[in-house]
Amino acid sequence: MSQIKELTRQVEDALREVNVKPSTLVFSFAAIAALIISYPSIRSYQIQMDKIRSEVSVAEQKSDKLQRELEFEKSQAAIADERYKSCLPVVGEVIRNGTHYFTSLTEGQKVFDRITGLPLASGTIICDANGTTAVVDNEGRVGALAYTGNRDVIQKRLQRFKGSQYSQPIIKENR
Repeated sequence: MSQIKELTRQVEDALREVNVKPSTLVFSFAAIAALIISYPSIRSYQIQMDKIRSEVSVAEQKSDKLQRELEFEKSQAAIADERYKSCLPVVGEVIRNGTHYFTSLTEGQKVFDRITGLPLASGTIICDANGTTAVVDNEGRVGALAYTGNRDVIQKRLQRFKGSQYSQPIIKENR
């Protein structure tokens, strides 16, 4: 016992020499022990926070992308709505029941005058029954597509051509 008392006295003397109170030392050891014991929990929390930050970042990127797409769609719809005021609706080359039917526009297709068989002039604005408009490029191909979902605008334009003598441009298959 006396050895323990002697050792305790020596430690207290050494601490006094460096101006450290025994209570401060005990508190420091307790804090270090608490950190060592709680390190796995702290690390787990850090991993969870990193995962949450990553998920939030991905969600923000998706939201930004959707917002840009929405703005693009709005601008395309405005362009397409304006084009439908003067566009030439296109029909397919195939005749069924004595009638050419409306067909879809696809980037790069060639569009021809149904009577002459020649490509349409560059700059001609064309449209289909699905809401897509385009401009014929220098090679007579469909380009600069814009889409609208405004069925009223589409229907209004297409009704002008049903049953008329106008010869609508055609999209020839396999060209």
